Amino acid sequence: MSDPNEERDHWRSVIRAFDGYMRYHLSANHARRMNFLSLDKESKAMFDGIGYREKLDAVDEGIRRNAEFIEEMIATPVFADMLDSDESEYHHSHSHSHSYSHEQPHSHSRGNGNGHGDGHLPPNDYKKQQQESDLSQDKIRSTLRSFVRDWAIEGRRERKACYDPCLEALEKYYPLPEPEDESVAEILGESDGEGEGRKSIERDRGTIRVLVPGCGLGRLAMEIAARGFASQGNEFSSYMLIASDWVLNHTTHRHSHTIYPYLHSFSNHLSTMHNLLLRVQIPDICPSDVLGNGQGGAFSLVAGDFEEIYGPSSWDLPPAPTTEEGWEDNEGDGQVCQKGRWGAVVTCFFIDCARNVLNYLRIIHTILADDGVWINIGPLLWHFENSPKKSPKGEGSIELSLDEVKELARRVGFDIKEEKMINTTYTGIPDGMLKHEYNAAFWVATKRK
Repeated sequence: MSDPNEERDHWRSVIRAFDGYMRYHLSANHARRMNFLSLDKESKAMFDGIGYREKLDAVDEGIRRNAEFIEEMIATPVFADMLDSDESEYHHSHSHSHSYSHEQPHSHSRGNGNGHGDGHLPPNDYKKQQQESDLSQDKIRSTLRSFVRDWAIEGRRERKACYDPCLEALEKYYPLPEPEDESVAEILGESDGEGEGRKSIERDRGTIRVLVPGCGLGRLAMEIAARGFASQGNEFSSYMLIASDWVLNHTTHRHSHTIYPYLHSFSNHLSTMHNLLLRVQIPDICPSDVLGNGQGGAFSLVAGDFEEIYGPSSWDLPPAPTTEEGWEDNEGDGQVCQKGRWGAVVTCFFIDCARNVLNYLRIIHTILADDGVWINIGPLLWHFENSPKKSPKGEGSIELSLDEVKELARRVGFDIKEEKMINTTYTGIPDGMLKHEYNAAFWVATKRK
């Protein structure tokens, strides 16, 4: 997105979607209330007896609380300016379309018949606007659930399943000579009280650059920095970037905010109070407590497309000047030579985001140093399967099975050293009646010399 006006319009639409969260979801809940009120008197009394009316009111309140949180999240001057300068009217619909990405291996749509069109818009234009609104609000719901995965006590199980193997493999490949980071797990609030002996270090972790593409809300990338590595996250989603900016740069203490991430769907909850209306406090740790006052390694987050920033267009650029700590002075724009620059690349639920996974494999191989390591965990839910949309280069989606991906990696030049399968969910509802569990592939691969 190189055109400045196009980029600004995109960010404005994202901010406008966040700003429209409350109106959209209150409308959806109002449709439920109207369904309830349309019942006969005896039926209404029965539902009143089990607290259904109070449940609808509580969901309204939870939506308002979420909206207050979102309002604060987008209140930084640059985002507020985008919203204030946008004079166009934003319309909302009652109809829902859920696209779950890694969260569920399928999508479904549910229309409630209460959408109110704009009489000034032709039907096709209104339908398109409604679809865009539905998609935007789905991304916001996904962002709220991602806060649980990355920044809440309730997400610890998923982090332990997905992040811990990556961190353990990284520390095993680049061990410390002394227990300098014994307190990291305690700072992160996830210490199990058991320590292990450490091997001799080969070089200072602060000079080892670790890239985490598709870093989402940044927890894994931050934990890598907390262990002394020079960590960089990369993220394409504007929704995730806004949320990660807030949690990484604007939080001041633990459990400062409360969100209600699971009240948008009434399906498959064991309990209204303990599941549907579950209150989640974020963040479970404050990033400044972990990386402030000179603790940990360098940490940065680069916005943009993985292939554009780290791909072939960057391989012939001059290297960036380095500081005494071994990190680049102009880290922010990513316009530096990426070839052989990274000591490790950690991909977590990422490689299936590719239209052509061979591009990702070639890029990872090229940007790794000769002694670098690639650590991967995730499923193969190919994000562009059955999508008619092509990439800017005109590429469609190529889907492979796991054995084919690993064979392709070997042909690109990787030696896969460790392999195992790990069962895990992705932003799943705790104790829900429906659980989508991945049998995720984990491996550690080195660049063949």
